[in-house]
Amino acid sequence: MVRYIAESEEDFKTMHEAPASAYLVLLVGGRPSHAFPLRGEVHLGRDKENGIVVADQKVSRRHASMTPIDNTFILTDQGSANGTYLNGVQIGQPTRLKHHDRLTLGDTTFLFTLGQPDLTAPPDRPAAVPMPAAAAVSQPAMPPLAGLLPEASTPLWMLLGCMAVVIIALLFILALVLGLYMGSSQVVGWVMAYWI
Repeated sequence: MVRYIAESEEDFKTMHEAPASAYLVLLVGGRPSHAFPLRGEVHLGRDKENGIVVADQKVSRRHASMTPIDNTFILTDQGSANGTYLNGVQIGQPTRLKHHDRLTLGDTTFLFTLGQPDLTAPPDRPAAVPMPAAAAVSQPAMPPLAGLLPEASTPLWMLLGCMAVVIIALLFILALVLGLYMGSSQVVGWVMAYWI
């Protein structure tokens, strides 16, 4: 659930008088759901003191702010725990918004529009955001065994336990094969008696 709250009495008056120059459109399932007029600085987050309240557990109490400047808005993350994303890229500094930019806070996505939005038409896809030059450098190739090894988050005891089970199973198979190869039923019987 998302709702708009006027942050001051002046905002409340202008909210009903003058048309907004920009809107934040809530997208539900990728489709426009509700438009919030942007007049003056607007704060977004879970706290009821924000201009736009976002009831999403992944959104911080005071998640982001939008400040008007030169016929658009500047989006600023307010130190949120999960970050603020613009067109799928996490922002680290105040960023100027363009028409049809997508803002994502937690699991909630908004579409920024300049002028009155059309809530019946599906939103246009924004142009791809170019990545900074440092991020565009390709990653080194993965070692050949990288996919076979467990991730670094796997506990050491689990890794050691699995290795022990594999070693014991291999020793058991080796003992059986040696016993069958040697032709001595005593070796096979001894191995079976020991393990059973």
